[in-house]
Amino acid sequence: MAGKVRCPGSMKTTAPEIIERNCPKCGRTVEMFVDEEKTECKCGNTVFKNRIPTCVEWCSAAEECLGDVMDVKKVKAEAKKRAIAEGADTEFTERLTQMLKNKSGKK
Repeated sequence: MAGKVRCPGSMKTTAPEIIERNCPKCGRTVEMFVDEEKTECKCGNTVFKNRIPTCVEWCSAAEECLGDVMDVKKVKAEAKKRAIAEGADTEFTERLTQMLKNKSGKK
């Protein structure tokens, strides 16, 4: 009789990978499992796992598309705060957003 076959995807939940993130407050490296969304740094700050931005954060049509379902301005403001805390060049992001708006308006 053959051995028990395991689902290949189950290995990630039974032995999750450890990832490292830097605390935006103190800069210390903290460890977390890939299946965790956040962890606590020794300085007391909550460190979140990096995530892929949703369309609400970057799409210029988000207000029209989802404005009746969620507070798009609040989501965009929170994303901007996170980007600043992570050291992102927000001026570049704003210039790029404006350039894309201008380009789409010319069509």
